[in-house]
Amino acid sequence: MILRYLCEKKNHPTAEQIYADLKPEAPALSLATVYRNLNLLCSLGEVRRLDTGENGDRFDADTSPHAHFICQHCQTVFDLFADLVDEKKAKKLLGDDFSLEKCSVFLYGLCPCCKQLKQ
Repeated sequence: MILRYLCEKKNHPTAEQIYADLKPEAPALSLATVYRNLNLLCSLGEVRRLDTGENGDRFDADTSPHAHFICQHCQTVFDLFADLVDEKKAKKLLGDDFSLEKCSVFLYGLCPCCKQLKQ
């Protein structure tokens, strides 16, 4: 149910958002169960955990390589399907002493709606 929800939603929800949205559909669902299943899905590589620097991790069912833009006003997270980091270049920069496990790119700014509000 949690994986299906994440595949259908592209809003990068927190565990608390997932719980709140699924609770009416599954009254026996607990927040602990949501966290436990998210941890399992992340360990299986089915879901990506995003530490956006705000309160609570966000979750993304799209595990393909991509970056994220985070609006600093409304906290909405947007997918960016662009090769912003060349892993081969990153490995070359790090040298043989390092082992690159994963790469995450977060861009911060204002989304179009918030940018318009601020003007």
